[in-house]
Amino acid sequence: MSRILVIDDEAAVRNLLRCILERAGHAVIDAPDGRQGLALLRRDSVDLVVTDIYMPEMDGIEVLCRMKHLAERPKVITISGASPHGMVDLNKAARLLGADKVLTKPFDQHTFLLAVNEVIELKVEDVTAPVQEMEQRKHPRFPVSFPASFGDGASMQVGTVLDISREGCRIRCANVCTAPRYFQLEVLFHESADSLDVDLAVMRWLKQGDIGVEFIRMTPENQARLRSMIRNCEKESGRSNDPKHPWGTLTAISEKQPEARP
Repeated sequence: MSRILVIDDEAAVRNLLRCILERAGHAVIDAPDGRQGLALLRRDSVDLVVTDIYMPEMDGIEVLCRMKHLAERPKVITISGASPHGMVDLNKAARLLGADKVLTKPFDQHTFLLAVNEVIELKVEDVTAPVQEMEQRKHPRFPVSFPASFGDGASMQVGTVLDISREGCRIRCANVCTAPRYFQLEVLFHESADSLDVDLAVMRWLKQGDIGVEFIRMTPENQARLRSMIRNCEKESGRSNDPKHPWGTLTAISEKQPEARP
């Protein structure tokens, strides 16, 4: 049994989710908006927060932003329907801000309970163990071999980029940190002083000393440059089984948390 906080401004939805969760054996507390939900979190610890995104007073995106400052952050499932303005979809922003699962209305009871069970079973201590690769590749990866480093000025870890695609790369780093973290990345070209910046990247999985890094945000110019470099990788990998690269070094400049976008 887990302790779960439900935050939703619609009383009917809030009561329905409470009923489903309690029938499944969970203890439930609830709040009608983000402000009251955060007040409950500061007074009482929970294992999971289920929050609507579009709410008055304080929406689910701001709840996620403020939860980053909690000493013990619970798992989070966000739920949302269509944007009230018909323009902005904040589901992606919720994922960037650390939501463990995003559900889009309408969904049924079975889907909801599956999501709850999946998220609750992702224990914090489990990140130290090898886990199944979580990414779904949209673009093929090509073999490369160039050094990578992670550091904050006080300590430094080194590794090797093993392969790369337009959406991310795989890095082998023996002493890699095990907790998921956001980074700003810089790739320095070995043939010039130019660099390619990834404004926001995130560690998506850890498996036997390899980590999967997803490139979340970069400028259109850098996206075009990355695509060009990937095309070069594709040509080189087609000519030889040995990984070649037009790169230099990859550096994780600093740990960086994603900002909420309006």
